[in-house]
Amino acid sequence: GDGAGGASAQGGVGGGGRGGYIHVSDGRNPPDFGRVAWPEDIFGSLELDANGDFVDGHGRYQESGTYRIVTNEGILGLSPYLRGKLIEKLSELDEQARKNG
Repeated sequence: GDGAGGASAQGGVGGGGRGGYIHVSDGRNPPDFGRVAWPEDIFGSLELDANGDFVDGHGRYQESGTYRIVTNEGILGLSPYLRGKLIEKLSELDEQARKNG
């Protein structure tokens, strides 16, 4: 064994310089520090190399396929900034729909 247990494949701190993934999740049900969010809360993942940099410069984002907008924990949890951007975009779409009417 390498002494790091499961952490050796995760990348980042305790990752043994192997790279790994960062999971992008919403804020509805934040996991405990150092833990991974529930699959239904994860939008997708970004891949890191052994140096902690995004693979191919952008991280090769991969959708999770398990994300759910509504769960037993509530509705989509966004930061105030992202919530504002969502409302802004929805307002634009509403205005376009009313014009095309």
